[in-house]
Amino acid sequence: MTDETKRNPDAGGDAGAPSRSRGMTLAQGRTVTLVLIGLMTVLSIHVANEWFEGFRVDLTGDDLYSLTDGSHAILDRMQEEGVKPLDIRLYFSETTGKTLPKFVKDFIGYERYLRSLLGEYERAAAGKIQVEWIDPIPDSDAADRAAEDGLDGKLINQNGDLFYFGVAFETQTGSRETIEFLWPQEQENIEYEISKKIHGLLWPTRQRVGVLSSLEVFGGAQDPIMAQMLAAQGRTPSQKWILVQVLEDLYDVSQVSADVDEIPGEDYDLLVVIHPKALPDKTVFAIDQWVAGGGNTLLFLDPYALGDTPPQNPQQPWAALQYQPASNLAPLLDAWGLELLDNEFAADFELAARRPMSPFGASESVIIDLVVDSTQHDDVLDAESPMLRGLSELRFFLSGVLRESHEEAAAEAGAGEGDDAVEVAEEAGGVELRPLISTTAAGNTLEVLPGFGGGDGLAYTDLNDGAKLRDAFTPGEEPLVLAYVVRGKLPTAFPNGVDYPDREAVRPPNLPPEIEVPPPDDVEIIHRDPLPEEEREEAAVVVFADVDFVHDQIAFLQNPFGIVQAQNDNHKVVLNSIDYLLGSQDLMAVRAKSGMSRPFLRFDEIEAQAELDTLDRERQIREEIESFQEELREKQGEITQRNAALFERKLQDEVDELNERILEANRELRDIRKGRREALEREESAVRFAVIGWMPIVVLLVGLYRARRR
Repeated sequence: MTDETKRNPDAGGDAGAPSRSRGMTLAQGRTVTLVLIGLMTVLSIHVANEWFEGFRVDLTGDDLYSLTDGSHAILDRMQEEGVKPLDIRLYFSETTGKTLPKFVKDFIGYERYLRSLLGEYERAAAGKIQVEWIDPIPDSDAADRAAEDGLDGKLINQNGDLFYFGVAFETQTGSRETIEFLWPQEQENIEYEISKKIHGLLWPTRQRVGVLSSLEVFGGAQDPIMAQMLAAQGRTPSQKWILVQVLEDLYDVSQVSADVDEIPGEDYDLLVVIHPKALPDKTVFAIDQWVAGGGNTLLFLDPYALGDTPPQNPQQPWAALQYQPASNLAPLLDAWGLELLDNEFAADFELAARRPMSPFGASESVIIDLVVDSTQHDDVLDAESPMLRGLSELRFFLSGVLRESHEEAAAEAGAGEGDDAVEVAEEAGGVELRPLISTTAAGNTLEVLPGFGGGDGLAYTDLNDGAKLRDAFTPGEEPLVLAYVVRGKLPTAFPNGVDYPDREAVRPPNLPPEIEVPPPDDVEIIHRDPLPEEEREEAAVVVFADVDFVHDQIAFLQNPFGIVQAQNDNHKVVLNSIDYLLGSQDLMAVRAKSGMSRPFLRFDEIEAQAELDTLDRERQIREEIESFQEELREKQGEITQRNAALFERKLQDEVDELNERILEANRELRDIRKGRREALEREESAVRFAVIGWMPIVVLLVGLYRARRR
C-alpha cells in the first residue's frame, strides 16, 4: 500500500461496507423487537382485561368502593323475581364545571367515586341495571333531559347556565325517582340513597308507621284552625321535625293522637312514641294493649327534652325554671322490669364533648353532652346488635338513665352480669332485657332539680355551667344504660283494666301539663278490660332515655346552602331500629356501611389526660375563688356599715388582699389551660416536623448515600 493510499480516505472504499451493513441490521432488529414488545403488551392488556373484567380488589380500609351485603341482597332479589331492567342516569356538568371556582371543582372527586360505585351496581345486577353517564352541556338535549328528570340545577353565571350533579332512576314502566343534587358532604350515605331509590321503585309498598308524641313533631300547622290562631297572635307555627320528614321518605307515616283510646293492630305495623308527657290513662292503656297484643314499639323518654319548652307567662317569667320538660311511662316500664330515674342525668368524663359553653368562652368538657365516636364503640355499644353496625358517631344530650327494676331480685338469685342476668329476668318475668347503649364504666348520674339553684345541689340554671357540673361529678364504677331492647310476651300494666271519663276537662291556658284537672261532674266513666291471655303475643320494644337523641338541634344541621344534613349517626340508629322492628334487613345492612373516619387519636389522648391531671386542682381553685368572693362580699358590706376611718382602712386592706388572691387563683387557672395548649402545640410541632422535616431529610440522605456508592 502506497503512502498516497494511506492518506486518501476514499482509497479502498468498499472495505467498511460490511461493518455498516451489520450496524443497520442490528438497528432494524431492535426496532422490530420494540414494535413486537409493544404489540404484545397491548394484546396482553386486552386479554387480561377480558379475563379479569369481573375481578376486583377493594384495598380501602372501610371497603368504600364495594357494595354492602344489603345492596347485593336487593340486586339478587331483582334476579330472583325477574324484574325488568332499571335505567340509572348520572348527570354531571363536567364541561361547565371546568369554568367554576376551586370549591365547585372538588365535586369531581365525588363524581369519580360515584362512577365507580354505579359501575359496581351495574356489574352485580348482571343486566338488570343499565348505567348512563351524561354531561348536560348548557343549551343541549342532555341539559333538557336533566331538567325533565327533575334534577336541581345550580345557577353558576349571569348567562343562566346550570350546574347539574344528580342521579335519575327509571323503570321500564316509566316510574321515576331522583336524587336532585349530590353534595360531597353526604358521600358516605350515597350507597344507602341509591339502594333506597332502587328498592322504592321496584317494591313501592310501604310499611305503616304511627307516631305518637306530646310534642308538635308534625309541626304546628297541621291543624288549619290552630295555624290561623297562631298567625293572628303573630306567632309562627313550629316546623315539622326533620326525623319525621326522613321517616315519611321511607314509610307510610301517620300521626297518632296523644289522647287516643285505642291503637288498632290492623292500622299500623309499628308505633313510635316520642316524649309521652302527661298522657291520659286511656292513652297509656292503649299503648300498653298495643304492646301486649304483639305490637313492636320504638319509645323515646327523657328527664329533660329540649323540644319541650315551658309555656310563656309574661306575668311570671321565672316560672319557666320550675317547669319540668320530662316524660315517662312508669307503669309500662315497671311492668317490663325497667325504670327511668327521675331528675337523674347521665354524665361521663370519657364521653364528654369538648365545646365552648358561652359564645366567647374556651372549649371545655361538657359531661352531660355525650359523644360516642368509633374508638369507643366496643365499650358502650352492643356489638351483636344489627341496629348499631356501621356507625361513626352518636350524641346524647341531657340523657336519662334506665335501670332494671328487678336487679335486687337478680342479685338475690345469685345471677351476675350479662347473659346470666338476662336468664334470671326471663325466668322471673318472661321478659328479656338487653342493654343496647351505655356509658363507660366511669359514667355516673348527676341529680339536677328544677329551680334557681344556689345551694349545694344542681339546678336547671347550672346546666350551662360546665365547671360546676364537673365539680359535682364523681366517676362511677359500672356503665349506665341509655337504651334497652325489651323482648318477650310483655305483661300488661293494667291487669284489672282501666277506668277513664268519656271526655276530658277543659284545661286553663298556660297550665303545666303535669297538673291534673279533675273531670266534670257529669262525665260517664268508661271501663276497658285488658287483652285476654290467649290473644297476647310476643313483642319487641326499643327504649331510649333521651328524646334529644332525635331532636333537630342534636341530630341534624343545615349547611350554608340551606340543605339539611345529618350531624351524626343518630338518625341511622333510629332507622335501623325501625327496620329491625319491622323485620326489614336489606336497607338496614346498606345503612350499616361505615363512613371514612380517621380521627387523630394522639391529640385526643393528650387533651383528655391533661384535663384529668388538672381536674382536681381546677376544682380546688374554683372553690377557693368562691370562698374568697363570699368573704369579699362580707368585707365590703362591713365597710359600708362602719364609718371609723381606721377600721375602714383595715378592712380595705383586707379587701385588696382578697382581690389579689382571687386574681392569683384566676392566673393559676389560666396557667393550667395554657399548659394544656402548650402540650398540644408541642405534639403538633412534632407531627409537622415528622411530615415536613424528617421525610425530606431521609430521602436526601438516601440519595446522597446512593450517589456516593456510584
